[in-house]
Amino acid sequence: MFKRWMIGLLAALALVACGAPAGQTVARVDNMTLSRPELDKRIDLVLKALAKQPQAGTPTPSRQDVEKELVAGVNGFVNQNLVLTLAKQKGISISDTEVDALIKQFRDSIAQSGQTVTFDEVVQGALGLPSGDSTEFRTFASFFLARQKISDTLVTTDTVRAQIEQQVQAEAAKKVVEFHSAHILFAAGDLQGGTPPTDADFAAALEKANKALDRLKNGEDFAALAKELSDDPGSKDKGGEYDWTREGTFVPEYEQAVKQLKPGEYTTTAVKSQFGYHIIKLLEPLREVPALTPEQAQAQIDSQVAAQLNQARGTAFQKLLDDEIAKAKKDGRAVFPDYPEPTAVPVPAQDQPTAPTPTAAQ
Repeated sequence: MFKRWMIGLLAALALVACGAPAGQTVARVDNMTLSRPELDKRIDLVLKALAKQPQAGTPTPSRQDVEKELVAGVNGFVNQNLVLTLAKQKGISISDTEVDALIKQFRDSIAQSGQTVTFDEVVQGALGLPSGDSTEFRTFASFFLARQKISDTLVTTDTVRAQIEQQVQAEAAKKVVEFHSAHILFAAGDLQGGTPPTDADFAAALEKANKALDRLKNGEDFAALAKELSDDPGSKDKGGEYDWTREGTFVPEYEQAVKQLKPGEYTTTAVKSQFGYHIIKLLEPLREVPALTPEQAQAQIDSQVAAQLNQARGTAFQKLLDDEIAKAKKDGRAVFPDYPEPTAVPVPAQDQPTAPTPTAAQ
């Protein structure tokens, strides 16, 4: 995914304009201008590159759609120059060493992508730039780094971690029910997911369960019968016992039945589930415990920080940039066309699906 995204970013390089070629000016940010001849040349390069490597099911964009992206898109001329200006205003510097390292990442990504072209060929063929070492490419790399560095200043890791901790701790404080139980399962059909059980399978399982209940009523030991009769491979050898289990782990029929029992009691009638019939015994009183242990809560916090930090920074940066664009347009610092929405692509007509016939719940 990163490789496709990075290649998409490279298309923005077609807008790197250091100075104003002669001709009509299409867009301007401060003293940086983009002329019509230069833009047309770069649109041609983008369309030529797309034509060489068409994507199945993806229509070729119109010339106007490409222009809109190159001028006012996410990585377009306007954003690029405003971001670089913002970085200077905030005292953010981009070193040659950082630019070199990023260009190396780009090169390595292309080399590892499995494509037959080299990185320089991508730059030359798709962007019309001399090479990956050109001044224009280094300008783009500086823009890329400036965007990252500005984003990093907008939302701190500590801020996001504090928000996540508050949410997770609130969830962890909730109470859930745990139960310590045992059961004897009489399976209806194949437990391995083969042929669905039939009514005859359930009837046979119920007959076995009722015989086991008679033996229990006559004083036989529950654990001994589980070892002898149960079809549950996960608990059979332990006398049907499962350790403390949180509500929501077993099928609803099992959990509803176990909540009706007192410690030491077993169900006097067999309980039907999708697996067959159960005889269930509650071994200890039900108990309430926190929804998450301290270790589980901490692991959940740690796992969410990176993703939510990136999301928060992306949102904050986009707002900052939107505000900067609006201000620059109002002050006359940024001048560019108001483009229409991208050309709509007709959707092929399809037969309307037939609504499924409702069926009764099993």
